Amino acid sequence: LLNMFTEKSLVEDYLVKKLVEKGWRFVPADELSRETFEEPLLISDLTRQIEKINGGKFKTEGLELGGDEFKQAINELKLRASGQEGIKQILEFYKNGIPVKFEKERVVKYVQIFDYDNVKNNEFVVSRQVNSQSADKSIRADILLYVNGIPLIIIECKNPASFSSSWYDAYKQIKKY
Repeated sequence: LLNMFTEKSLVEDYLVKKLVEKGWRFVPADELSRETFEEPLLISDLTRQIEKINGGKFKTEGLELGGDEFKQAINELKLRASGQEGIKQILEFYKNGIPVKFEKERVVKYVQIFDYDNVKNNEFVVSRQVNSQSADKSIRADILLYVNGIPLIIIECKNPASFSSSWYDAYKQIKKY
């Protein structure tokens, strides 16, 4: 009977089920296309989605979106500083795209990482119990939401039937992340 009232059964299962019903695809943490636990981006998913969203547009302009352009776009995301200015720049990329130089044609174009015009072109993935590591800490997110290979939302669950933890404990845990 006690197993029925766990954080997993009361909260995580419910949230994942509702997200899947809304069109999110569930991928177990050990099946995510991650290169390492230190890398937060799902690089192969992100690359595939950048091609899907931008490939046709650039072809009509006579440009080929290739390996160099993918590397530039992904490196712009990966190598941004984590301070306030870096975060502002990443938000700008999310909104307007990433400036990428097409060397052969000597032009700079904005590569979109989200399709705001046709939301169905985006990939929505939900996973749970996702481990991540940085130089100084290791975390395990209860639920992590990825859009086009980018982790955008961390959900820290707490058992509503528990008297020993609350929403404030979840808040403090996320602040540590």
